[in-house]
Amino acid sequence: MQSALEFVSVLVLMVAINFSSQLMLSRLGAVAFMRLRDQLVQGISRLTSLQMERIGRPKLFTAITKDVPAVNDLIIVLPNYVFNVAVVVSCLVYLALVSTLLLVALVVFLGVALAVAKFGIAERGRRRFEIRRHAEDELFRCYQAIIDGSTELKFNRRRQEQFVKQEVQEHAEKYRDATLAAELYWNISRNWTTASIFAGLAGLLFISSLIGIGAGSQVISTFVMVIFYLLGPLATIMDSSRFTQAARLGIQRLDALHLDVTSKESADLTAIARPFQSLSVRGLTFCYEKTDGHRERFSVGPLDLDIYRGELVYLVGGNGSGKTTAAKVLSGLYTKQSGTVLVNGIEVIDQEAYLQYFSAIFQDYYLFEHLIPKRGQELDERAVAIWVEKLNLTDKVRVENGRLSTTSLSYGQRKRLALLVAFFEDSDIYVFDEWAADQDQEFREFFYAEFLPELKRLGKTVLAISHDDRYFHLADKLMKFDGGVIVSTTHPMAERRAIDADPIRAKV
Repeated sequence: MQSALEFVSVLVLMVAINFSSQLMLSRLGAVAFMRLRDQLVQGISRLTSLQMERIGRPKLFTAITKDVPAVNDLIIVLPNYVFNVAVVVSCLVYLALVSTLLLVALVVFLGVALAVAKFGIAERGRRRFEIRRHAEDELFRCYQAIIDGSTELKFNRRRQEQFVKQEVQEHAEKYRDATLAAELYWNISRNWTTASIFAGLAGLLFISSLIGIGAGSQVISTFVMVIFYLLGPLATIMDSSRFTQAARLGIQRLDALHLDVTSKESADLTAIARPFQSLSVRGLTFCYEKTDGHRERFSVGPLDLDIYRGELVYLVGGNGSGKTTAAKVLSGLYTKQSGTVLVNGIEVIDQEAYLQYFSAIFQDYYLFEHLIPKRGQELDERAVAIWVEKLNLTDKVRVENGRLSTTSLSYGQRKRLALLVAFFEDSDIYVFDEWAADQDQEFREFFYAEFLPELKRLGKTVLAISHDDRYFHLADKLMKFDGGVIVSTTHPMAERRAIDADPIRAKV
């Protein structure tokens, strides 16, 4: 009876220890996974716009969905891996006490066998893992194209078939072939290791006969039992090495992104609490160079300009003249290569704080669901309702507790909604990249004749990229770009006021 109780007690203890250890490992993995993903998200959020464009969404997406989980998987198996390594080392120490000579012979033989497995077989598998990982990036690019370009694909059946067969299928086959090859080399490596262990046992019997140790001796029996016992821990170590390879590749790819994941204090928002008066740049230059497939170089500057509080500044010029790039450099999205930027006459040092002066709607804008004033003031929902009505969105969207009821609207409606979100951020400087280009005449008139003057009345500074020469007369400054530089600056509003003040010129 007592023996039965002792057995049950030991069994319960083993189950409790196993359950507790697994629970702790799961918790450790979950915490580590969240920390890694948080660091990655922080790193991505700190990328400059240019870095983001160069890396591309597919690589960033696969980094979050593939590389971080690969590292997390290693963290989960690492304690078990370390435990089994400790078991193997302990057993080898025990065998050294039994017979140092036989252990040396066994270790030399297995060392050679494992070196062949690692550098001759597993290395080939590792290269296949790299090919598979690259194919994953390309597949995510294809998936993004299928989603973003679904309309174009529907209208052109041949394009759809060509894209699926030559793009998606090509990379899917590469992924499949690399996966099968990696698994093949992995299985060869594992079976080679197992066969090497049994061959090592046979070698021990042969060596023992040469040195006069009988096959049935206590020494040989001990070696055989210990080696058979080590098959389990060695198999676990081998299995863990797959996670090690995937994690190493994941870390390499994460490092290649050059993300800044160090902890940083938030931007000094006291900077935007100071009244904005002026933005000045001197000798500002920026150069953009593409090297993917064909070399392409475009530069902006040097730029010298002064923009003041409450000014409407239109950036005009032909397509490719540098208007949008200049706006992104001026707003801090692109990092300048040279020159000086001054706010209120003080040189800008903290780039993140400088960005807080701006709100912008570029062509690749993203529409968030929340209206969040930058200075932390309470949102005036009655004012929001008034602007929703002005934008003719009353029947389409509601704002409750600062959150939009929907963003699933037509393209033009979404763009008007983006205008609403930007307006209630209450920034000092607004940048609009051809906002009215795809609006009907009613809202084009609203934008130029009502919305922008309202921002000016509130003391906001506006940089509006525009081709609508019908409204150029409303600008305080009209900066014309060509080849990345400002070729002329005029003052339409001042000239208009001068004409109105002169009775003779007004009659003319």
